[in-house]
Amino acid sequence: MLPLILLLATGLPASVSGDFDHDGKPDVAAVQRDGGEAYVLSIKRGGGAETPARIRLGKGFPDILTAAQAKSVEATACAKGAGPRDAPCPDKVVTVEKGDLLFGTAEASLAVAKWDGRAFRVTWISD
Repeated sequence: MLPLILLLATGLPASVSGDFDHDGKPDVAAVQRDGGEAYVLSIKRGGGAETPARIRLGKGFPDILTAAQAKSVEATACAKGAGPRDAPCPDKVVTVEKGDLLFGTAEASLAVAKWDGRAFRVTWISD
């Protein structure tokens, strides 16, 4: 009961399970505090190393944390004009596979964390 109370008190989203790295073993993703005001997205791979992958989120934390329900091809945020105007847009689209980890905020942003065989790479779909 105490963990539930603490979760509600912090406002952090509940952890989510899925096969985010597509290896057939369940993985768990959760948002955690990283110091006083920062947050990280921690992904514990079911078939991976003991140390979870960590994606720094900064001062904000997502209210969306879920596995993709279907495959889709999405324009990236930079292809839609988000980000610096003088920086190149490395990827105009990203293929979101069923089971990929999606995170973001309902009002503002969405990103996909895709496993590349060595690490989770984040691509922003909207900003």
